[in-house]
Amino acid sequence: MQRPPRRLSDRIIDRAMWVGILWVGLVMAAVTLLALDLRLPGGLIEGSGEIDEARTLAFTTLVLAQLFNCFNARSDRRSAFRGLFANRWLWGAIALSLLLQVAVVQLAFLNEAFGTAPLAPADWLLCAALASAVLWAAEAKKLVGRRVRRRRSPGPS
Repeated sequence: MQRPPRRLSDRIIDRAMWVGILWVGLVMAAVTLLALDLRLPGGLIEGSGEIDEARTLAFTTLVLAQLFNCFNARSDRRSAFRGLFANRWLWGAIALSLLLQVAVVQLAFLNEAFGTAPLAPADWLLCAALASAVLWAAEAKKLVGRRVRRRRSPGPS
């Protein structure tokens, strides 16, 4: 609401938005594949786990990355940390999603249904740390964008 409306001829998804989508997608893909590789033997980083554990680690990292991305998606320019607690519905949706992810990973009957394996607390922390890269990468992109716009805008004479 603080910016003027788009022109009718403007694209809904413009070049800047595509760049943001690709950037976040690449980061999500990288951390998800890294989580998978960390647990599997014979990868770039030697792991020592079973395929179910590796798949669960990757799946959980991807889900958590999506949840971190909810904060990024609120604005393509402002920091995700600005007004962080302003939307209780968003926090409720994130809490519900996290609860469901914990259930799919930790409950035996859901392990059977989804092909997952229980994760140790250290694994959950690892997934959260990897997934948070999405937030930090988007914050870095926004920071660079703000600095570029500041340099381009005419200053007071």
